[in-house]
Amino acid sequence: MNLPEKVYTETDLKDARTKGKAIGWLQGGGIVLAGTLLWKFLSWIPVVLGGGLVIWLLYKLFSRKSSKDGADGLEQEDHGG
Repeated sequence: MNLPEKVYTETDLKDARTKGKAIGWLQGGGIVLAGTLLWKFLSWIPVVLGGGLVIWLLYKLFSRKSSKDGADGLEQEDHGG
């Protein structure tokens, strides 16, 4: 490849280091903030899962009564014989 070589000055390198450090600090701060929010959110996960389990169990309990009556909407097919 015939690409021209880029020559960086000392000022360019110093600016790149400074920007790299600033971006690193911002990324680190973002990770800490996201981790803190996730840590607070994790305390709600058992509550949400428990509530979902209770709702699912109630649904199964009430849907079982209607399926005993044959009111579940499914018809049995007669394949003849």
